[in-house]
Amino acid sequence: MREWDAYDRKLLKLLQDDALRSAEDLANDVALSPSAIARRVRRMREDGTIVADRAEVSERIGPFLSAVVLVQLDRHARQSVDELLRRLEVRSEVQIILEVAGPYDLLLLVAVKDMDAFNAFADSVLAEDPAMQRYETRFVKRRRKFTGAWPIPIE
Repeated sequence: MREWDAYDRKLLKLLQDDALRSAEDLANDVALSPSAIARRVRRMREDGTIVADRAEVSERIGPFLSAVVLVQLDRHARQSVDELLRRLEVRSEVQIILEVAGPYDLLLLVAVKDMDAFNAFADSVLAEDPAMQRYETRFVKRRRKFTGAWPIPIE
């Protein structure tokens, strides 16, 4: 794994905030030429440092119901857990899957159209899974901050 210098770190921090910024625009905040910025960003995409550019969509496209689901597994056999994780990973409703320590094993963030859709998801995906012991749900009242950005220190 290579080392990232201060320029790389600054670029990564800025691109996490807005991946649509052009090299010319980034040059206003990073003391490099646009061509040097473009080369660095291309290299970070090629080496896997940057794995995707995603569109963050506003809630204007429709109302959604978000839920934090805490999952306690019945079976800790790796095969059962891996099968459950694969089933969860392909579900479009599941935005986040975290393996956590403590009384629960998984934390999920689920987004659906409404309560009927959540009940259908919970009944078909969670309640029917043999690896599942129990789950608890907390419904989100408001999203105050929602990001997948890593806290990259700028030296």
